[in-house]
Amino acid sequence: MINKKVSKLLGPVLGVMSFMLTMGTLEMSALADSNVQAASTYVNSTTSAASAYKDYSVNINKSVTQNGLKVTLEKAVVTKHKLNAVIKVESDQPFDKTKFNENCIFQLLYGETHRRGEGMSIEYPDDKTQLITIDKNTDDEEFPESGDLRLDVVFPTYKVNIGMDANADFSESFKNIIEKDLSTKIPGSDSTLNKLESDVLGTTVTYTEPQKDYNDGYMNSSIILKVGDKMYKLRSSGSSSDGKETKGTYESKAVTYDTLKDEKNISIIPLTCNITWEEFRKAHENDNKKEDTNKETTNNVSYLKSFDFSDGSKGSIYNIERNDNTVKVYCKGSSEKASLLMASNMSLYCKFIEGQVDYSNYDSDKYMSFYKDPNVALGYIVEFNNVEKDKALELVSRDDIGQIDRYNLGSEIQISK
Repeated sequence: MINKKVSKLLGPVLGVMSFMLTMGTLEMSALADSNVQAASTYVNSTTSAASAYKDYSVNINKSVTQNGLKVTLEKAVVTKHKLNAVIKVESDQPFDKTKFNENCIFQLLYGETHRRGEGMSIEYPDDKTQLITIDKNTDDEEFPESGDLRLDVVFPTYKVNIGMDANADFSESFKNIIEKDLSTKIPGSDSTLNKLESDVLGTTVTYTEPQKDYNDGYMNSSIILKVGDKMYKLRSSGSSSDGKETKGTYESKAVTYDTLKDEKNISIIPLTCNITWEEFRKAHENDNKKEDTNKETTNNVSYLKSFDFSDGSKGSIYNIERNDNTVKVYCKGSSEKASLLMASNMSLYCKFIEGQVDYSNYDSDKYMSFYKDPNVALGYIVEFNNVEKDKALELVSRDDIGQIDRYNLGSEIQISK
């Protein structure tokens, strides 16, 4: 029997795009192989007041069962530079969440590309089901339009060690892309915006700037992408350096190709921050912040009604509406910068209730937009869509935006498609 050693120190395999969740070191036998031809692509639309989100995933639905666990590679979608896949794990018995993920591995391979970023989220629809979502990004290299997906899964606690292959065609999602060269310098900074790329999984803006020491680098700078009357926050999502220059990206999953394709009025508003990572680390190294007891609850949404800025001004949330699967948060500050800082730095989470077994993640970055309140001066409406009806929620804002003097709101830059 052939043995392979998988270690938590194992990095990306050269020439292969991979993702691992692994803790500890274990010995395992060569992973089982099986093949499947992926099913057809489906497009699922979710329409709301903010946007129309379409799912271009290819149904795969390949399953392997071992020792009471059924692992299914449900679906995946791939674009030139992004990949998203959903895996479902089902058990005969309720999961022991204290042990279930110990030393476990999820490895997904597709194409001969080097990864730039990768992430994973886990949720439990019930006590016998686990849903894993894997996201990957590449840099200058591109994923192939079609090819073989390889999924390897190891659960040492359950003595599960399986692998599966699927050949899939993602050409439908590759057709839907907008690329725009920007070559625009951000006023008041040393950064240059180079390119905008929008596909079915989101929008990315790349930038370059002179290299800085990590501790001297700035945090929480962002870009507001204005599409018609709606606005979307593109967060800083990573950077790399060649020793002379730093190349980085701003990204949003909320604004996609389908959001931009028919819109002629598109612009960028830079929102830069000069708080360094070193300052942030020192400010939070002894941070044992307790839960704020001043929160209010409206329509089953818990939130802080007022917000203090370092210049002595205040911001406030003056209304929360909830209708079916949409939550609208109304906020304002004493200036345009304060209002935009509040609106663009909110996140919505499902509130954790002690003892519950069906905790689910809410991806507020994917379903959030904001726009001006036409009835209130300096007012903004932050809209969260695809929210589970009647679910207890918690609204959170970044504390560091209180240092309003460390942020600069740039002039609006028009983009012609």
